[in-house]
Amino acid sequence: MLKIQSIKTLDSHKILCVFNTGETKILDIKLSLDSNNLFVKKLINQEVFKKAKLGQFGEIYWDEIGEIQELDGTISSCDYDISPEFVCYNS
Repeated sequence: MLKIQSIKTLDSHKILCVFNTGETKILDIKLSLDSNNLFVKKLINQEVFKKAKLGQFGEIYWDEIGEIQELDGTISSCDYDISPEFVCYNS
């Protein structure tokens, strides 16, 4: 299974990623994600962007910048993540 083993945020919304395959790639958030997406717009803020974390499944995520509508209609915060596969193919 493809996993990211380590990440390092760089300037200009880029993330250096080392995969369990030995490959090293750089993901440019501004080029890879839809800038019209509400949650991606939050990532454009450099302070939010630099809070990227590595998840247990090898994904990159940010704590509670997403939103989800519950069955009762209430809105709750949730993490926003990017899969290792997406990072690999778009970097």
